Amino acid sequence: MAVRRSVLVDTDIGVDDALALLTVLNEPDADVIGIGTVFGNCTEVQAASNALVVLAAADRLDVPVCIGQSRPGRQPKAPSPHGSDGLGDRGLVPPSGATPSAETAVDQILRVGRERPSEVDLLCLGPLANVAAALEQDPLILTRYRAVTIMGGMGPVGRRDTESAAQPLFLAKGDTNTNHAPAASAAVAAAPGPVTWVGMNVTGKLRMPWADLTALAGQSTTAAFVRDITTDYHRYCTTTYRSAEPIYTSHDSVAAAAMLDPTVVLSAADLTGRILRASDGRASLWGQSVTQSDRHRFAFDLDYTAIRRRINAVLGARVAR
Repeated sequence: MAVRRSVLVDTDIGVDDALALLTVLNEPDADVIGIGTVFGNCTEVQAASNALVVLAAADRLDVPVCIGQSRPGRQPKAPSPHGSDGLGDRGLVPPSGATPSAETAVDQILRVGRERPSEVDLLCLGPLANVAAALEQDPLILTRYRAVTIMGGMGPVGRRDTESAAQPLFLAKGDTNTNHAPAASAAVAAAPGPVTWVGMNVTGKLRMPWADLTALAGQSTTAAFVRDITTDYHRYCTTTYRSAEPIYTSHDSVAAAAMLDPTVVLSAADLTGRILRASDGRASLWGQSVTQSDRHRFAFDLDYTAIRRRINAVLGARVAR
């Protein structure tokens, strides 16, 4: 019998974060005990509203949502492929009466880790500002979690040329979450704990056919919800990855699947994360072989068949009436 796991999610809810959250909520052996929001795809306040929208779609408004760190400095000038509100600008708002908790996302990370040591999985889907702020108060906070899964990084630096050859746009796409908050990523990478980085080197390889989603949308309310918020995002993905057929990606759902079933991580290396900057100044985190005891796992090969199967099961989970 599978052990039911408790999951705390830290996220900047955009389009793919929404599908990732639905993926965890749909797992019978997982219980989402809280959500913390952070800046990234949108503001941390908008992300909290988005989290409530997704929870309402899943009939799980019992899950507390806590607002976290705001972006230091100015907002980015470039428009987000997730839309100005993070959910495709479809005008979605939480149900009346659904509001965030008074507790901050940072305090939630600290409280859960201390109250339930080695019992809870921490799933990080956005910039790591909340986690870094928690580490400032408790440098051992990540060791208090059963496992920490991070959607971020670029994988082992020793595989840079291999990944670039297999994915020509890999370096150009970059490490979005780290680039939003490089100092936070560096702080987390240096902290002790059972951390697995599921980076752009592996998440970008999963390309989901848009035609399959639109077909499922006629049968499932979950698929219809995801289709609606992903409409503009899929055009961005199709163009960005130069796909001959319409596609969408879900980087965060890949990380969620790896947390829910660690056996989908077929290959990983124990390395230390370091921030490297491209010629244009963008920051990325790479796993390097350096002498340091506090190493993390960096995934570099996944079972995409199993991950795709899980995501499709989520999309077909709620049948339209």
